[in-house]
Amino acid sequence: MSLQDTFRQAMRSYIYSVSVMSNIDSYGKHSAITVSSVTSVSLDPPSLLVCINKSAGIHETIQEGSSFCINLLTKNQEDISNLCSSFQTEGKRFNDQDWDLKNIPFLKSAQANIFCTVDKLIPYHTHTIVIGHVTDSFSNQEINTLTYVDGSYQ
Repeated sequence: MSLQDTFRQAMRSYIYSVSVMSNIDSYGKHSAITVSSVTSVSLDPPSLLVCINKSAGIHETIQEGSSFCINLLTKNQEDISNLCSSFQTEGKRFNDQDWDLKNIPFLKSAQANIFCTVDKLIPYHTHTIVIGHVTDSFSNQEINTLTYVDGSYQ
C-alpha cells in the first residue's frame, strides 16, 4: 500500500462533524460545498479554518474580504450534505426551502451557523486553507450534529 492509501485509511478513523460552506459571489450566484475540515483557530479574535479543494466549483468564489457561512448539519440533513458534495447536483443545491438566500446563504435549521469574512487564503498543494474571521454565529441548544466516520454518516 502507498503512503496515501495508509494515510487515507488512518483518517477514516476520525469522526468528523459534517458542515456545508455557503457563499455568494460578486455576481449574486450562490455556492455551497460539503466540508469536514472545519477547525476553530482562535477565540480572540474568533476565527476558524476550512480547507477547500482547488478543483471545487466554490473555490474561485472565495476571495480575501468575501463572506461565507459554515452550516453545521443536523442528523436529518444527510440529503443536503449529499447534494452539496457532488458536482452532478450543483444546480440543485439551493432547492431546499430551508435555505435563507437573502444575503449570505444559510440553512435555517442547521445545528449551528457561523458567519465569517475571509481573512487569509493559504494555498497548499491540492487545497486552499481559508482562515475566516467570525462575524456572527448561532446555534441550537439541543446537540444533534451529523457526523461522518469510516465512509458513512453517524
